[in-house]
Amino acid sequence: MKAGFGRADITPRLGVQLAGYGPYRNRAAQEIVAPLHARALVVAQGRTRAVLLSLENCGTPRALAEKIRTAAAAAARCRPDDVFLSVTHTHSCPAVGGMFGWGEADTMYVETLPMRAAAAVKQACEALTEVEWRHAQVPCEGIAVNRETDAGFAMNADFAERMSPVWRPAHPEQTDPTVRVLVAYADGKLVGLLHHFGCHPVIYGEKTAAIHGDYAGLACLQLEKKHAGAVAIFLPGALGDINPKLNHRVPRESLHALRAISRQYAAAIGRGLRAVHPIEADVLRAVARDVLLRRQAWSRAKVQRRIAALEKIFAGPGVTDFPHTGGTPPLLTNGMELARLQGLRALLADYRGSRAPNPPVRLHGLRLGAVALLGCGLELYHSLQSPVLAGSPHPHTWVVSLVGGIGYAPDEAAQRRAGYSGDFVPLMCGELPFKRIYEELPRELVELARDLA
Repeated sequence: MKAGFGRADITPRLGVQLAGYGPYRNRAAQEIVAPLHARALVVAQGRTRAVLLSLENCGTPRALAEKIRTAAAAAARCRPDDVFLSVTHTHSCPAVGGMFGWGEADTMYVETLPMRAAAAVKQACEALTEVEWRHAQVPCEGIAVNRETDAGFAMNADFAERMSPVWRPAHPEQTDPTVRVLVAYADGKLVGLLHHFGCHPVIYGEKTAAIHGDYAGLACLQLEKKHAGAVAIFLPGALGDINPKLNHRVPRESLHALRAISRQYAAAIGRGLRAVHPIEADVLRAVARDVLLRRQAWSRAKVQRRIAALEKIFAGPGVTDFPHTGGTPPLLTNGMELARLQGLRALLADYRGSRAPNPPVRLHGLRLGAVALLGCGLELYHSLQSPVLAGSPHPHTWVVSLVGGIGYAPDEAAQRRAGYSGDFVPLMCGELPFKRIYEELPRELVELARDLA
C-alpha cells in the first residue's frame, strides 16, 4: 500500500469571529497562539485511492463539507465519496456557519477554505510512497473528564491540583483513557501518524480570543517538530460529553493549561510510538452514505407557537441587544433564546406542508487493513461507541466524530433531559431534535463496519 502525507496552512486573518462557547459573544480573533492547518493522508492500492483530510476547524456544515470534499477529490483524482473529511473540533478557530449565533462565518475565509485544504491533499499525492503501517494503543489517563458528571464542569476545579500530571478523574470509565496511533514508515523513517482520542479541544474557553488548535493541535506541532518531515493527524473520538480536565478558565490559566495538557497528550502519543508493532494493511476500502434518523414529531403549528413565544421576548419593554442577562440559567439567556428563534424560523421554512424536514446524517467508513475508521457527522457521546466496538468485525475500530457534519449525538439520558445537546443544539442548527439516536446511530455504524469487511 502506498501512502503520502501533506499539510497546508488554513490560519485566518485576525478579526474573524471564532466558533463556540455561546451565542452572540462576538469573539473576534485577537492573537494567533499557533497556526491552523489542514492535514491530509492519501492512500493508494492498485487503482483504488482514498483521502483522509483533517481540518483544524470546529465543524463543517453539510454544504461546505461537500465543497471541501469536491476540491480534495479533484486534487487526488478520486471521487468525493472517497474523501474522509474530519475536523479536530478546536473552538479557537474561525466560525464557518451551520450554527445560529455561534460566531458569524467570514465569507472570505469560507470561500477560500476548500482550495486551501486541497493544497494539503496535493502535497500528500506528491509524497505517495510504499509504507509499512504500525499500530499501538496506550494509556492516556488524567487528561479528560466527563462533563455530565464532573463537579463544576471543570470551571471551578482546583487549578493547581488538576495541573498535576498524576491527577486522575473520579470516573475514568466515563472518559476515553486510551490513545490509539497508526503510524506510517517509509524506508525506516516515520512519515506520518494518525492519533485518535475522545476529548473536546476546549481548554481555551469563552473568555479567550486566540487562534490555535487547542491541546490536540499543539501536540501535533510538537510531534511534527520532533519527527522532522512527518505529519501528525488528530482524529476526535466519541467526545460529545468529554472535556479536558481544565477548561473555561481565565486567559492566564488557559494558557498554562494549554501548554501543560498538550505536552501531556503528546507524551502519551510518544509512548504509543515506542510501542507500535507492524499491522496488516492489505485492504483499502471507503464507504460513504447519508442516513435518515428519526426526529421528534413536531407539527408546523407547534413550531409556529414556539416562534411566537420567543418573538415576544424581543418585543418586550426594556429589551436590549445584550445577549447574556444576569442571574438567568445558562440555557435561558436572550442569546440562547435568539439562537432558538433563528433555528426555528429556518426549520419552519423547510417544512413542506405538514411534512417536517429531516436532513440526513453523514456516515463515512475508511478501512486501512486491520484498522477501520467509522466516521459520523455528529459529536457522539462516549457511551454510544461501546455497542459499535462490540459489533464491529474489525480488530481495530476507531469511531470518529464530526466527519462531514455538525451537531450532537446524545446518549439516552441527555436526550430525555432535552437540555443543551438533546434539544437546543438541533434547533441551533435549524433541525428537529432526534427521537432515539442513541439506539439508531450505533446500529448504523455497525452496519457501516460490516460494509467495510
